[in-house]
Amino acid sequence: MKIMNRFVLPSVSVLIGIALIFPVYMLFISSFRSEAHIFDIQIWPTEFALANFTEAITSSHLLRSILNSVLVSTTVTVVAMLFHAMSGYALARFQFPGEKLIFAWMLSTLMIPFAVIMLPLYLITKNLGMTNSFSGLIIPAIFNAYGIFLFRQFYRDFPKELEEAAYIEGLSLAGTFFRIALPLSMPIIAPLTIGFFLANWNSYIWPLIITQKETMWVIQVQLANLVGGGYVTPWNVVLAAAVIAALPTFLLFFFMQRYLVEGIKMTGIK
Repeated sequence: MKIMNRFVLPSVSVLIGIALIFPVYMLFISSFRSEAHIFDIQIWPTEFALANFTEAITSSHLLRSILNSVLVSTTVTVVAMLFHAMSGYALARFQFPGEKLIFAWMLSTLMIPFAVIMLPLYLITKNLGMTNSFSGLIIPAIFNAYGIFLFRQFYRDFPKELEEAAYIEGLSLAGTFFRIALPLSMPIIAPLTIGFFLANWNSYIWPLIITQKETMWVIQVQLANLVGGGYVTPWNVVLAAAVIAALPTFLLFFFMQRYLVEGIKMTGIK
């Protein structure tokens, strides 16, 4: 057992880590290759064609698409965290008629594939005049039963003594939630923030349907058009654009990892 814990498990963990990092490493290395050597199988870089990144930025509206994605993903994440936290808190703390039925109805939406509601959702947004607009990209993506479910389960285990002490000090219900419960919800907010941001950053089908104007394209639609934009795809430029597009997600995880680790530690203490 000691040999297993000392040598086998660490070795397996290292191999799994290398397997997970290797595709990202190859993406980064390949983005510096020239078009003539883009498909060469080389582990170590032999050239650094920085012109790939310049061309990726100048030959398309890449930066504008990144800004669109940042705006959409950030807005959806922030608003969703607030609404889902409020909904989860209400379902965990309040007793009202139909509470369990409402919660079951919310959970049932997780079983409906997006392909089923895609056409009705498009017709609704079109009738409301939300096509080719940020409202059409943002509002349908805000509501998600998964976030409400996780917040509800978190607040069910949240110590009521803290809220009772806040009531004694004269805080209202809203004040207790915003000043006590919500700030102490970082263990669940951190992973959900990362998950929601990445999900909206990588969203492709809905932005492709709802936006026809190039000025409203998000980064995934822009990358797809780089691939299918002509008879010959400049893969060196596409890979450079993919590296640029991946930077915000790496930065998000870099700044959120401390809260993510702290959240994992706190959820293990009961």
